[in-house]
Amino acid sequence: MTGGYIEVNAVATGETEEALCGFFFDEEALGLVTEDLPGDPPGVLVRASFGGTVPVDPLIERLRRYQDSLAALGFSGAVGRIEVRPIPLEDWGRNWKKHFKPLPVGTRLVIAPPWEHGPFPEGRLVIRIDPAMAFGTGHHATTRMCLEALEEFMDRWPGSEGPTVLDVGTGTGILAIAAAALGARRVVAIDTDPEACDAAGKNLTRHDCVNRVHILSGGLEALAPDLRFNVVLANLDTKTLCPLFPALATVLAPRGRLITGGIPVEDGEKVTAALGNSALRILARRAEEGWLCLTLAA
Repeated sequence: MTGGYIEVNAVATGETEEALCGFFFDEEALGLVTEDLPGDPPGVLVRASFGGTVPVDPLIERLRRYQDSLAALGFSGAVGRIEVRPIPLEDWGRNWKKHFKPLPVGTRLVIAPPWEHGPFPEGRLVIRIDPAMAFGTGHHATTRMCLEALEEFMDRWPGSEGPTVLDVGTGTGILAIAAAALGARRVVAIDTDPEACDAAGKNLTRHDCVNRVHILSGGLEALAPDLRFNVVLANLDTKTLCPLFPALATVLAPRGRLITGGIPVEDGEKVTAALGNSALRILARRAEEGWLCLTLAA
């Protein structure tokens, strides 16, 4: 399938909703929406959106195998209905407008789509993100926890000038934009997906901090070799994150911090083992909805 997007719908139970959301997140869904379904017991419809070029048949086969594995573990109703439907490009934004509402995060931020005009909670910085083109709207626990950890770091920053920030795998640019809004003096955002870089650039133009955020297409190799950052953000999946730990440690400035997300709780031991191959150590750990966010230091 080419052009537009596809939506994969899977029916879950209260027991399997979190697991299915985790599966779609690991498959790099561009967005997730859950809807309660009536019945006894009630069900949950998990709607995951993907770019139109994703190989659909292998994705559905992996989803069916995953459902079977949940059933084998004893989860009732794990093997639920699966549906696939195309979403024309012109319908994407209209669909998301039904579900993407302003979301307060931490104590200083509120994430809102471009079409929402408020009123917003008093005293909060409004970060406007269009969910149409890349992952990261703040509604998933991994992004929320990274934003909260970033806010805490910024609030404790002792310097008269704001810190420098690197956002690895920027997606919609939400973490990079929030860092600049919270006072970072310079932010570099990188992503290997050109469409994500384009989406981040469009979201960036909606904010006054546009001159303090620089978006680069590529991985860590796209950075100048002498660049060091006070805080590095890496909201990535476990498979991508673990091999990057040694390289991420090298781009941290002295007393810098690495904030990581995208880690399922069950991958905690795997991540801890991977850290043994780097100079990084865990300073803080938070968990929400089955996901981990770690703050690390060299």
